[in-house]
Amino acid sequence: MLNIAATDRTPEIILTLQPAKLSIKGESYPEDVSAFYGQVIQAVNSLVQSPAGHLDVAIQLIYINSSSIKALFRIFEGFDEYRKKDQTVSIAWAADPDDDIMEELGEDFIDRFPHLTIQTVSP
Repeated sequence: MLNIAATDRTPEIILTLQPAKLSIKGESYPEDVSAFYGQVIQAVNSLVQSPAGHLDVAIQLIYINSSSIKALFRIFEGFDEYRKKDQTVSIAWAADPDDDIMEELGEDFIDRFPHLTIQTVSP
């Protein structure tokens, strides 16, 4: 459904339907955050309209800028809407134990979306 190759400024993003999986991996500071993440937000919103069963999400970001964080929150809002359609969502937030910033960001998502199953894991 979505396959975006990583660049030096953007993460690899892969979304499949059978099984329903989303992977976001790499660095995120695109020049045009709206253009880059707009397609991801749209794809997640499409899933909400046509649920495909349990959704597994794996996020492993090395660096993310503030504009990308805002886009990621919109994606998480889509995950929460998907959950509201009686679907399950499991999110693995990978953060290096030495990376306090990414660990804290993962905790922020856990706090903001208490009904989603989000686990912080080591990469």
